[in-house]
Amino acid sequence: MSQLSVFLRKTITTLLWLSGGVIFFRWLLAPLLPFLLALALSAMVEPTVQRLRRQMKVRRSFAAALVTTAMLLVLGGAVTALLVRLGVELRQWSGRLPEAVERFPAVWNGLLDRLGAWYTSCPSFLRSALDALAGQMMESGPDLAGKAGGWLMGEASALLAALPDAGLFLVTTVLAVYFTSLRYPEILAFLKRQLPPGWQVRCRDAARCFRATILKWLRAEALLLLSTFVILLAGFWWMGLDYALLAAVFTALVDALPVLGTGTVLLPWAAGCLLVGNMGRALAILTLYAAAMLAHTLLEPRLLAGQADLPPISALLAMYLGFHFMGVGGMILAPVLLLLLKQFQDAGVVRVWK
Repeated sequence: MSQLSVFLRKTITTLLWLSGGVIFFRWLLAPLLPFLLALALSAMVEPTVQRLRRQMKVRRSFAAALVTTAMLLVLGGAVTALLVRLGVELRQWSGRLPEAVERFPAVWNGLLDRLGAWYTSCPSFLRSALDALAGQMMESGPDLAGKAGGWLMGEASALLAALPDAGLFLVTTVLAVYFTSLRYPEILAFLKRQLPPGWQVRCRDAARCFRATILKWLRAEALLLLSTFVILLAGFWWMGLDYALLAAVFTALVDALPVLGTGTVLLPWAAGCLLVGNMGRALAILTLYAAAMLAHTLLEPRLLAGQADLPPISALLAMYLGFHFMGVGGMILAPVLLLLLKQFQDAGVVRVWK
């Protein structure tokens, strides 16, 4: 076979794989997601189901239903408790919003006084640059405010419109978990029979690689996220913050995004406190940021030992492409998929790059 034929075959194969990936993630992932989650959760509880069958000498249907119900109750109870607490804090925050709006002019005027004092102490060339910047902001300010308001209203409307779909997604996932767990061996055997023998070997190697690396990586990331959340929640409670849980959840979720970290939220927050003259709150936030960073630095090598990490530029590229094609969820999903592809490449399951 000539080099041109080999090149054409590899090019066509790569294009077909890319086309299949785009079609799957763009159009098929969303409708199939409840069933994929059900298959993943059933695979997680399958060892427990088998152990329960051996120890209690019961039928598979009873063991699967019992283990699945216990798992869903634990997960549902934890999520419900968190959502209820978040709802309480959101309601309290919305009740105090008019008071915050009334105090805003005084805070804004104080900030302007501080900026004015700093402005008068600046050199003339810097004042000229600041004047030009202020003029541009005055011209584009109303347009930006209108766009921001329109974006917020659109996002709020989209969130309300998505509630029925979210309810249907949740019910479908719960039912799919039960049905999949009851017949998990038969479903797995059926899926395996649909693949050619060569693909069965590759899929078995891919599943082994997934369990050995990605599941451990996801578990380590979840523990890091939980540790960050606990540190933030304890710090916010110690600071006497009214909405400690809400602030801790938001900051921990930002920290979970690749490349970003707690400093994305805490450092601008501390800078804002310094601008309004709240030195004590700024120092407390900086101390909390240092504690979160220290815990993350100490825990990450232990939890992620032996796991192949992505170069920062690759993680940034995957996060940007994921956001571009799949929205906010793609910012988290795309780096994980890239890491999974790297693990498959290292294990010899696929050959994407040299």
